[in-house]
Amino acid sequence: MRPILAFLIWVVFIGGLAAYMHTRETAARVRPVELKSAVGSYALEITPTFNVEPDPFALRTDDGTSDKALLIRVNGQDILKMSDRVERGSPIRVEPLTGLVDGANEIYLEATPPIEVAGRSFALRVRLFRDGSEFADRTFWTEGGSKIATSFPVKIEPEGTPEKDRHEH
Repeated sequence: MRPILAFLIWVVFIGGLAAYMHTRETAARVRPVELKSAVGSYALEITPTFNVEPDPFALRTDDGTSDKALLIRVNGQDILKMSDRVERGSPIRVEPLTGLVDGANEIYLEATPPIEVAGRSFALRVRLFRDGSEFADRTFWTEGGSKIATSFPVKIEPEGTPEKDRHEH
């Protein structure tokens, strides 16, 4: 009786796993979604409270791609790579900001403070403008002088969306 029960349990488990694996392979194909560029003129303004400098510990390459002080990516595309020193308090404006689409977007920022001020906390203020008016405003803080490497989501509603549908409930 025990060998038959062990055989049945084995068949149920292995058969269930085989059936699951078979249904995974024949799952419905994902339909590609066409992303529509966001309507409007966008600009990004970044104001650091520290001198932005290239990372002294970064791996140096011949083409200089790793020697960056400030990096901005929108939805995975590099928008700005600066290897020059940026003085604290001086805003950096990227206009026009490209790569934004209707719906969910992600803006990635990377900035390096000087090694001489290690142990202090600093901030990086990021403002997004749409057609000249402020659309989003975020401030990011370092932890004890470390590099700021962060991203934040931005949701852009398509033009013509009714006002009642634009607010989250």
